[in-house]
Amino acid sequence: MKKHKHTLQEKMGPSLGTSVRNWSKMVISNRSFSLRYFPRIFFVDFLSSIGIPFRIYERWRYDKLIDKIEIKKAPIFILGHWRSGTTHLHNLLCQDPQFGFVTMLEAMFPNAFLENPLFKFFMRVFLPKKRPMDNMEMGLEKAQEEEMALSNLFPYTFYNGFYFPKKLREFYFKYIRFENLPKKIQEKWIDIYNYLLRKTTWNMHGKQLILKNPANTGRIKFLLKLFPDAKFIHIYRNPFVVFASTKRFYQKTVDAFKLQRISDEEIEGDILWIYKNMMKTYFKERELIPKENLIEVKFEDLETQPLVELEKIYKNLRIDGFNKAVPLFCSYLDSQHSYKKNLYKFSRRMIEKVKSYWRFTIDRWKYDSPESD
Repeated sequence: MKKHKHTLQEKMGPSLGTSVRNWSKMVISNRSFSLRYFPRIFFVDFLSSIGIPFRIYERWRYDKLIDKIEIKKAPIFILGHWRSGTTHLHNLLCQDPQFGFVTMLEAMFPNAFLENPLFKFFMRVFLPKKRPMDNMEMGLEKAQEEEMALSNLFPYTFYNGFYFPKKLREFYFKYIRFENLPKKIQEKWIDIYNYLLRKTTWNMHGKQLILKNPANTGRIKFLLKLFPDAKFIHIYRNPFVVFASTKRFYQKTVDAFKLQRISDEEIEGDILWIYKNMMKTYFKERELIPKENLIEVKFEDLETQPLVELEKIYKNLRIDGFNKAVPLFCSYLDSQHSYKKNLYKFSRRMIEKVKSYWRFTIDRWKYDSPESD
């Protein structure tokens, strides 16, 4: 297999635009990094220090304005485990101009993106045109998930667990489920999240936000406390493909910026464990959502009949403007005709392992086992 050449953004990881303080606090609080990865730590420190004057200026210039922003319409949250089609659905819905979203530029530099031509130039030069794990197009103004922005604003987020993959389950409990997390940090998390959404709302001229974040699949109870009227779209996909695609994500992306050694067997174990716990939590907490505020979408149906599924979403969630948005949906879909999905081979061992952990979703959604290689 041809070795993947990691881009600068991949080497930096989700904290490309973090502050020196956040980065140092995150590294020091976790401690358990391998000495061989010191160069990566210092590299992020160096690039983070460049952004200090830009972050200071933006907070001085805009924070008072951001504090006055009200989120008048509760967000629409796209849920689903990683590699379940959340990005495709998000990109489609964001074609509708009535919605606002977190952009790639904001996710990378949430404290220094409003008036910063230097960072825009930097990203235009180093941002890969396609994501390494699935070849989907990337761009500064394209929609991105807010968990990445949180990683640049705050050291206590799930995505920072990718630097310490041996502690990923701990990060899941703390920063997705908020278990064994000091109340002070929980309150700070809420403050940071509200700040990010207000800033995004301001940047998007007050539009209703549509937010895609797989980590939120395990946070429904928490999100409803913040936004009782929020609407939710859950997208699910063949669990066997989800497993293979998630493992590819770890191999292609996380490997570039991890600060600990971890075996393939340990990674597989974490993928199986996190999916199982996240989906069991989802099935339990979705009962808290008013029925009229939740719709579930099968990725394979969205892929084969996208306009039918999108119309269902608008109708079930009582969202106006579907007919107006149809030409924009069609234009985006036409632009994706040349896109080719990754194909996966499944060993008998992999099939049996996924079935042993995830049978509850395989049976619920009636997926057949793939043929073994």
